[in-house]
Amino acid sequence: MFSARVYAYGKTGRQVKIRDGCAHVTYKNRKSPEDWDVVIRDHHVGYIDWEEWERSQAQLAKNAFGRAGGVKSGRGGGALLAGLLYFARCGRRLHVVCTGRKPRSVYRCDNPNLLLGQNRCITFGGFRPDKFITDAVLEAVAPFAIDTAIEARAMLTQAIEDKRLVLEMELQQVRYDASLAERRYAACDPDNRLIASELEKRWEESLRRARSFESASRYGYCSSTGGRCHAP
Repeated sequence: MFSARVYAYGKTGRQVKIRDGCAHVTYKNRKSPEDWDVVIRDHHVGYIDWEEWERSQAQLAKNAFGRAGGVKSGRGGGALLAGLLYFARCGRRLHVVCTGRKPRSVYRCDNPNLLLGQNRCITFGGFRPDKFITDAVLEAVAPFAIDTAIEARAMLTQAIEDKRLVLEMELQQVRYDASLAERRYAACDPDNRLIASELEKRWEESLRRARSFESASRYGYCSSTGGRCHAP
């Protein structure tokens, strides 16, 4: 319980169940907070307080798809409102299926059919409700579109500038390596042909690498990031 500033002990316990006349013991069964053996609040520094932790746990329980009640969070897939729609008449959450040669999303109340073999309460295509919600959301956020575009542009410009700085630093490094290789070759004893030959190879490799980086810099290619640093 570090995040909630609480020291807790005894959060799990054992349970004994009778099965076929025999006792079966299971361990590490989670207990509710009120049944913990020791609870010391504000025991240490944490990210949130106890009340906020309780609210977070309650919201997570509501969001769980295996439990009834609560507003569920949206789920992935082709439908925009998957996991969010309920049928007012029966109160069940609508499922999403894809039908047709060109798969299209369909919302329908499947539980009566799947569990009881009854007719489905309702079935309707997903295009219209998804479009309605999409248009409503876009209309609501439209006043912020300009500010968002300006912020996105500033972030892109900063990212480009960061890539340029990385490229310049890499170019300076390879030029320094080429210069160092040249000095080492010049300082080598010409009579020591083996070492001279090796130093010459290293110098040539450094020169080729420097030329490669210089050529890349003219086209704006940033080797360290694997992308191009285009001018804004």
